[in-house]
Amino acid sequence: MKLLKCNVLSFLFLIIGNLFSNNNFDFYPIMFSTYKSAGGDWHYEDKYISINGIGIVAKSILNRWSIDSRYIQLGLLGNINHELMHFSPTQSFPYIDGSKDADGFWTEIATMKVSYNLDPVKFEFGKFDRQWGPGIRSLHISNKTPSYPQFGFEWKINQNLKLIYFHGLLKSNIPDTSRIGYYNNQVSNRSFNLSRSLATHRIEWQPSKKIKLSANESVIYGTRGIDFHYLLPFIPFYQIENYLGDTDNVQMGCDIVYKINPKLQIYLSFYMDELTPEWLFQKNNHNWFAWQFGFNWKNLLSVSDKLTFEYNWTDHRIYKHKFPINDYYSHGHPIGYWAGPHAEELLINYQYLFNNYQIFLTLSNVKRGALTNEMIYNKYHDIQDFRFSNKLGFEQKSLLELILRKETKINGLSIQLGFDWIHWMNAGFNIFQPDSIAVTDISKLSVNTAILYNFNSY
Repeated sequence: MKLLKCNVLSFLFLIIGNLFSNNNFDFYPIMFSTYKSAGGDWHYEDKYISINGIGIVAKSILNRWSIDSRYIQLGLLGNINHELMHFSPTQSFPYIDGSKDADGFWTEIATMKVSYNLDPVKFEFGKFDRQWGPGIRSLHISNKTPSYPQFGFEWKINQNLKLIYFHGLLKSNIPDTSRIGYYNNQVSNRSFNLSRSLATHRIEWQPSKKIKLSANESVIYGTRGIDFHYLLPFIPFYQIENYLGDTDNVQMGCDIVYKINPKLQIYLSFYMDELTPEWLFQKNNHNWFAWQFGFNWKNLLSVSDKLTFEYNWTDHRIYKHKFPINDYYSHGHPIGYWAGPHAEELLINYQYLFNNYQIFLTLSNVKRGALTNEMIYNKYHDIQDFRFSNKLGFEQKSLLELILRKETKINGLSIQLGFDWIHWMNAGFNIFQPDSIAVTDISKLSVNTAILYNFNSY
């Protein structure tokens, strides 16, 4: 009944929004229905999953202000459980609730981004998604986690130089026991999480039309409100973290994009969670990295196609901290690379546009290993764990996906047909407790259909 009420409310919003749309404020509806006969890569089991949504988008541009907001109510049917999307690059849900008086589950997506453009500085705040880096995947800031509140700015210092800063409020999934008594009685019980925050800055420099260089720095801190020290965007966070007593967790990274010609560009990204220079080339080192290499090639076979090749590699010692409150995670998912630490992926993506048809072909082979408490202890005591060792185990997923999407005569409405062929090795593997669940190898073919109106995800 709750899902029905929310859908009716959303439908009323759509009608009101379209009635009051004007040149400065535009409303339009979102509706979609997706079905995967064997669950695709959303879950390893060979069972159907259907995700359906209805919502509204509101956009406004008024003088220097702009607003972009979205609300979607989603209904989920089929094989829905807490492992949904855990080994998929698809953005995870903030929560999933079971319907109280009907079959299925429900959740919501709500984002809003408010911008104030005071050229050459643009200020931003709200609750929205963000991704840094040139690749399809991202090592430092990705949109794998559900959107989170944030504020910051972009400063175009000159034609070739830009500074980006933002501060985000994350979800730690660590209960705050100091407040539990206030929300626990014979009627009901609720809990708060301990606070976890993220501060980042990024500088982008384009010395020529062919080369673009970027450098990132971020810090995770928790158990306190917004820390004034990390509101200073022009001071290195590494120095501030040491000044505060080495209680927080600093990360650094960079990426390089080189445009060989108008059709072809290559890129390289690097992420660093720890650095000990004197041990740089030793087998047993204290250097915790992730890196990405890829290229984009447009107009390969026609004037409307694009090929992307990408390889991602993450060390098993990144993202997780000696103090769990400082983990580089939100809502239980990594803020950076979607598969987390101790992972690697070969990704090939091809897109082709022909009249009103779009073809998407994706080949992915991804592997990730264990991440136990013992491994976290070992990394801080310079005890070497071997990557993907038989003792700790791993899971591996090979995916071949083909999608055919057709735009209809109704503006914004498209239909989609496709299939996923998946071979999932050691399916059911628990990266945090590798021996807790029996694993199996699964091969499956999932036939996928979708109807999308002003929407292109899922």
